[in-house]
Amino acid sequence: MRLLMQTALCLVVIWFGLLGAGPVTERQGEVALDAAYAGLASEVATAAERVAPGQAVQSEEGAGSLILADQLVDYSAEEAKAAAKPTVYLTFDDGPSELTKEVLAILKREEVKGTFFMLGKEVKQYPGIARQVLQEGHAIGNHTYNHVYGELYGDFAVFAKQVMDTDDAIFKATGVRTNLLRAPGGTFGNFDQGYFDALAKAGYIVNDWNVDSGDSKRVGVPEKEIISAVEGSRLSGKVVVLMHDSSIHGESVKALPEVIAFFKKKGYQFSVLTDQVKPIQFRLAATLKWKRAKVTAAETLTLVQYTAKTRAKPAAPNTQSLLVHAGERELQFAPQEYSMQSGTIAVPLRQLAIGLQGIIRLDMTNGIVEAVVNNQSVSWTASEAGGSGKSLPSRIMVPLRETLQKFHIVINRIAVTADRREIWAEPSAI
Repeated sequence: MRLLMQTALCLVVIWFGLLGAGPVTERQGEVALDAAYAGLASEVATAAERVAPGQAVQSEEGAGSLILADQLVDYSAEEAKAAAKPTVYLTFDDGPSELTKEVLAILKREEVKGTFFMLGKEVKQYPGIARQVLQEGHAIGNHTYNHVYGELYGDFAVFAKQVMDTDDAIFKATGVRTNLLRAPGGTFGNFDQGYFDALAKAGYIVNDWNVDSGDSKRVGVPEKEIISAVEGSRLSGKVVVLMHDSSIHGESVKALPEVIAFFKKKGYQFSVLTDQVKPIQFRLAATLKWKRAKVTAAETLTLVQYTAKTRAKPAAPNTQSLLVHAGERELQFAPQEYSMQSGTIAVPLRQLAIGLQGIIRLDMTNGIVEAVVNNQSVSWTASEAGGSGKSLPSRIMVPLRETLQKFHIVINRIAVTADRREIWAEPSAI
């Protein structure tokens, strides 16, 4: 496993830091490495290959992972410590609503914690209740924005946008970002491999369940039926219970005390889902409920870049100047003029090109920037340069090593002192 993680990390470093990440705005390219590593770690930790029952395992580049239906009872290293005592995770979907206050009151009285998978539109309507959930020690997860199946599962770009909109709504209301996610209706028959892979690469942890309270089978499922469904479920050492706290689930609130009492009598401890808890996930369905195009690399990248930006830790300010020796030319960058994170140095494109006695051309009509150095022309679109549409950013930051390579210049030596970072580069033989 250690070798797998080391190999995977090396591939991420090559992709994001050294050989092709493209130009980025300040700090954006640097933090992509950290976010990609987080997403990769999540992907590796989730489980083994996704296969239908009886299907041979096949290796596919970029494939994600899933816990199979017959492997639902599983434990991460953290969970194994508590395996001697069974654990139940109470989860509540579709809120927050006014009923969430009643759920919170019950949980407080019973001294147990739960996990709330929230809809973005409800968070915007009830931000105070979302904050209360967090303040009282419960966990929050992302449940998309509007829960409309046809939109969510007809096009991954729509699903991803709803995830990002909900992420932002939760952050605005509570000040926290969550990587926990639950698909409306669950993943079975709704998710294909592309959905799982894209979300994993962006660092989201998809959680299904293994005990369904049945409170969403129809409107107004009575309290006794909900309790009966839970008590009649097949239990294991790790139980994730699906319940709901939206405005139409008053019967679920009534049933909650009995549900809690049932698990207490069975000797279960209560806990909240975190990014360290190995998720329960349904296997892939042989046939999807929806007809849609495959998830594209561009759609995946959009989500990965979003989490890279929103989860990034601010880079520590540079205290060293940067001096680049390129043949007979010397380029100097003050500490505030460049950035460095995870081994990747980013510098202003204009300053780099001019310092190498090159030129910069801007095509504002089409949103394209071109740099010409050593008779090598390299161009970027506005989106590749960190802008939007055809609008170029005022300051374009590019990864130093990669950009020099595009100009046929290679770095062959680096020295670091207390006050200076010094790099020697020369034209390549190519």
